[in-house]
Amino acid sequence: MHRFVVALTITLALIAGACGASQSDQATVPPADASDAAAESETPEPEATTTTTTTAAPETTTTEAPPSFQFLERGEFTVGVSTFTVDEGSERPLTVEVWYPVGDGTTGEPRQYTLLPGVHYESPLAITAETTSIPNGQYPLVVYSHGSGGQRWIHSDYTEFMASHGYIVVAPDHTGNTLFERFAGTDIDPGLIAFQRPTDVTAVLDAALATDPSEPLGAALANALTDDVIVTGHSFGGFTSYATVSGVTTTAGTYPADERVDAIITLAPAAGPQLLTDELLSQVDVPHLVIVGDSDDTTPIDPNVERPWALTTGSPNYRVELAAAEHESFTDLCDYGAFLPELEAVPEFVLTAIDGFSGTSCAETVMPLERAQEITNTFAVRFLDEVTQGAPALSDDNATYDNDLTFLTR
Repeated sequence: MHRFVVALTITLALIAGACGASQSDQATVPPADASDAAAESETPEPEATTTTTTTAAPETTTTEAPPSFQFLERGEFTVGVSTFTVDEGSERPLTVEVWYPVGDGTTGEPRQYTLLPGVHYESPLAITAETTSIPNGQYPLVVYSHGSGGQRWIHSDYTEFMASHGYIVVAPDHTGNTLFERFAGTDIDPGLIAFQRPTDVTAVLDAALATDPSEPLGAALANALTDDVIVTGHSFGGFTSYATVSGVTTTAGTYPADERVDAIITLAPAAGPQLLTDELLSQVDVPHLVIVGDSDDTTPIDPNVERPWALTTGSPNYRVELAAAEHESFTDLCDYGAFLPELEAVPEFVLTAIDGFSGTSCAETVMPLERAQEITNTFAVRFLDEVTQGAPALSDDNATYDNDLTFLTR
């Protein structure tokens, strides 16, 4: 479908404020994933550089859940993980993590996600395994985009869960906007990041779907992919998900919409009017699921969920709100905080940083991470099953959910 690419001015001051938004400075600021809390800034939020028109919200149905609705356990597949480099040798190579189902009997060492040399988080589910272990079949492709100052495996509980249910998930480090650059103080120009993020998604799709055997990622997955492509992302990765469908122009260049994307899932997205105009959001015409915590002060529901909910035009369009969940309820930071002290000789500054990054998201007053994971993973996989396999819709009229979440459909 034809989509217009609408100009969007993203200034250095805007993104700089976004990457270190304080609790009082968050209205339309894109966040902030893991390490944003470590770089809090008192920079005032600039005036919006785009005109936002008032749009009447579409009719919404608040429902509970189908009688047959059950929260999902991990899927039938063991999950393998490998790391590839996309555009190796170019000025901007991308490190990409890939999660995939592997066949019965496949063994390997538990996957370790390295935060810094000598500091890692060990997966309770995934193993290091060759892509040759993927069973014969066709598996939809999901691209995951981390938040600002995050990392490709920052939400491995989510990406591994999808793979256990028969999906291949690829996640690039958005070079210049990762945890490593944040620690090193070498973040690239913020105005460039907003252009490069959706460009990274397209580069990874090109490599994953390549038939050229000289492309390592494409060669590894060539016999395992369908034409189904879903993009998902947390926080600034939510912006990235929308932008891959709408197209976007920043001061760094123009990114045209990627027509291969069939659906998106956004988690606590950054979607304020300075980043995504009404016109851009109205071009998002693919099925859409948004999941958010109702206590998120970094990318609060208004406007970061309300505007996309009113303006995007795809169907189905689902919205899930988690009671007492916060911004980092959609990363594994609380798990890191519990795991890392068990390692030997973890630098104290790392433990302090993880605690600072997670903010209050691990507090007893916040939805327990295990419950946030259960809700997020279940709705994401059921949505994926619906849009890729024709599974029963989430929008059943006879529905009941537990009282710690709200489900809306339109």
